[in-house]
Amino acid sequence: MIKAASKKYRFVVLFVLWTLGWTIAMQASSKKQDGNHENGSVDYAAANREILQFEAIINRVITSTFSSSPFAVVHAAKGAYLEGYGIIFNFTINIHRAVISTPFGQFRARQEITPELKKRRIEELKEKLILTLQNNGEILRQLRKKDTVTIIAYFEDRNFPDEPSENKTILLSAQKRDLDELGHKNNSLKEFKQRMKIIEY
Repeated sequence: MIKAASKKYRFVVLFVLWTLGWTIAMQASSKKQDGNHENGSVDYAAANREILQFEAIINRVITSTFSSSPFAVVHAAKGAYLEGYGIIFNFTINIHRAVISTPFGQFRARQEITPELKKRRIEELKEKLILTLQNNGEILRQLRKKDTVTIIAYFEDRNFPDEPSENKTILLSAQKRDLDELGHKNNSLKEFKQRMKIIEY
């Protein structure tokens, strides 16, 4: 009986130790999957892959908004990681009147571009980019919770030389903790916008 009890005790101890070891290993694995960024270490190769993936999403959104527009020339989105801040993406859209300059003169495109149409397209793109931030923040795993993801959109309105410039810049910024907390959640867009920094000038 004593030997049986001793064997049973050793079995229980070994089982407990094995369970603890397995739990610690799983926690370590989970932390590794999230990156070592919370304790100050960033995997730059992984961060670059994540940035490229997010760039592709932004560029698809831009294309879907302006693909049917004869008046927009897009400089694709590019992102960069900044230690101590987060990630910044920026792109430029050159908007001009529906006039094409050629060596033989200027020709007006078939579709008339109005200021109202420009404003509508810009506002549409802004709303799509906000949703892009909210629904794709999990891609950027190398960021700390306190880090920030910012999208800067430059709109250059190339009017005629005697007309005033109508350039516009839109800045959309959100913290990683808000992306994680409110991403893919129904009816959370309003709260997400309230937490964001949205600047237009």
